[in-house]
Order: sequence, then C-alpha cells, then structure tokens
Amino acid sequence: MSIVDLKRQNARGVYPSETDRQQLRQQEYGYINMASASTPMLINSINQGIIEQSWGAPATQIPVFSKNVGTATATTMTCAFPDDDANAALMNVTFISAHAGFQIIPRMSDQSDIVTEAQEFMRMFSDKEEALADFLEGAIYGALDTAAASTSNSAFIGVGTKYGALVGDAIQVSALQSEFFFNDVKSIMQADNFRRNGLEVIGDAQLPSYVNQYVNQGSGNGTNSSFQFNGYSFQYSNSTVTTALSTSTGFVMPQGSVAIISKVSPDARMNRVSQSSGVRWSVETSDLLGGLEIEMMVTDSCEDVSAITLNNDDTNALVKNYQLGINVAIVTPYNLGTNGGIKKFDLLP
Repeated sequence: MSIVDLKRQNARGVYPSETDRQQLRQQEYGYINMASASTPMLINSINQGIIEQSWGAPATQIPVFSKNVGTATATTMTCAFPDDDANAALMNVTFISAHAGFQIIPRMSDQSDIVTEAQEFMRMFSDKEEALADFLEGAIYGALDTAAASTSNSAFIGVGTKYGALVGDAIQVSALQSEFFFNDVKSIMQADNFRRNGLEVIGDAQLPSYVNQYVNQGSGNGTNSSFQFNGYSFQYSNSTVTTALSTSTGFVMPQGSVAIISKVSPDARMNRVSQSSGVRWSVETSDLLGGLEIEMMVTDSCEDVSAITLNNDDTNALVKNYQLGINVAIVTPYNLGTNGGIKKFDLLP
C-alpha cells in the first residue's frame, strides 16, 4: 500500500448544507391554518379555556341552543299565552390523540465531525412534529367531510336541477359549469340562510388551477369570470381526498366553521419528573400545528448500542428517548339539520 493511500480522505462538506431542502419539504397545512384562524370565531375564550383545562373530566360539553321559531298566528293577541320553551342542549366535545417519538444516542454524534447532537435533535423533533401535523391535517379534513351538508334548499341542487342531486354529500360540477360555479355557490349558501360573503374555500392540489384560471379572466377578456371571487378566501391541502372520477374536491363554508383546541396533562403542565423512572414531562408550543400546545415526554436509559454504532465497546451507552403527543378537540358548528354551512363539491372532468 502506498503511503498516499494512508493520507487520502473523503472531502466532506459541513451541515447544514441546504442540499436536502427538497427532501425535507412539507405539505401545505391548509386545514390546520384555517382551523387555527377560525377557532376564536367558533369558540369563545371562556369555553376555549374550559376545553384546554378539561384533562380528566368525564366529558367535555358546550351549552348550545337550537331554534324554536314556530309560526306566527295571523290574528290579534288573545288571553291564551303560548307555552313554547327554549330548546337548550349540551354538545359533546370529543378529542383525538396521536403521538410520535425518537431517540438520540449522544455517542453517535460524538463520533461525527459533521452533525452535532443539537442538530440531530432539531431534525428529529421537526420530523415527528410533522408527523403529528400530518395526522391532524387529515383529521380536520375528516371532520369537515363528516359535517358536510347532505341536503340543500337551493333550487340549484336536486334531481333535475342545474347541478343535480348531491353525490356523497357533494355538489357535482360539470366541466362546463365550473367556470361560474363560485358565483352559484353564493346563491346556494343564501338559500340556506348563510351570508354570500366571508366564505372560506379549501380543496386539493388541483383546485388552485381552476381558481387561478377563472380569477384572472377579467373585464378585458371575452368572458369575465373574475367578478365572482369577491368574498372568498382560498386554501389548499394535499390531505383533501379527491373523490373518484373527479378532477378536484373541496369545501365551501362560512368563516368560523371549524376549531381546534388542545389539552395537555397536569404532569406536563407542571413540568413533573418521575424520581423512580426519570421520565420528564413538559409542554411545547407548535407553530406547525397552528400554535397548539403539545406534550413532550423525555427519559434516559442505558443500552447496548454496539449494533448501531458498530463499536463493540458501546454496550453501556446513554440513550435519550423522546415522545411528542397531542390531544386535540376538532369542533364544527352545532347543527340539528342536514343543510348546514359546510358544503362539499366535486369538479368533474
């Protein structure tokens, strides 16, 4: 062997390198962003606080009223008083839970001259935070899909009408109808006594292609389709499930139609430590999850990691174990009817 071979080493860069930016890309969290902004519109601050502090409660409920309008009697008043009562109820709040975890072996980073333990921790923390965000994003989509209106009072909806009957609770929009669909949606909302403005739209990755095309068809074009987009805000998410045989699927709803509120355990709130097991609890605020609080558990252990480090002497190494968890309430409006404000639509090819 030449002495040159003993001196030759790989040329290695430093980290961060930016070269992995595309590999580490994240999806657009439209449902989390929308729900986070809508939460104060749907749940007042007092009830938010109650939900956040509800750990250990047998049930979490929000008091609500349903309407009891009736019909006015077309005569003058008499001495016989009506006996209508207010219709009050308690709406149950349900929580979804998920967790993800990772481990850090300090001896691995000690052996590296490129990545530090702190860099490895932030990478793994970000990845598991993303796993929780993916879970929550899909769960919010599922909640909206469940809450979608199954009927409509609009003359545009139903057998033999412009858009026909709902299919899977979704308005069926043909390719020819898609150009002015968002103009008609305002009338569909109005027919069910919702406002024509202040509407939020969220859909899949194909939806912005339609929106961008029609919003830019202004007065200088042969057909002006841009006028209809006043009063809307749009968001998108790859967690939207595109209905089979459709080119795009989405929802239209009034602002304040979905809320997300998290709770954490008392152990995490108090930053408790187990003297026997060494488990430590804490609360972290996640910007990726719309500012929700998440719970973190940390513990250390002594383990044989020689198979990982490929060093036969590493039979008694320090291993740091982490868990991140969420307990989140996804709340949609209280509605006893079937023609609520969350409208699902499918754009057809």
